[in-house]
Amino acid sequence: MVICSCHGVSDRRVRREIDHGATSINEIAERCLAGSCCLSCHPTLDDLLAERCPEAIVIGRRGRRLVMA
Repeated sequence: MVICSCHGVSDRRVRREIDHGATSINEIAERCLAGSCCLSCHPTLDDLLAERCPEAIVIGRRGRRLVMA
């Protein structure tokens, strides 16, 4: 399924980036561009981060994440 329509990024790609260490939307955007344009996919990216990276804590209204080691 396409998560980011602006850049044609799939949920598989986003999950792969999270599995390889991305812990925030900014890191996902740096790695595959998802979330770097219109921002409409941010809620879905946030959900995928919460699903794949449960140790991440959401802080702030914009879903900024802090990973607690």
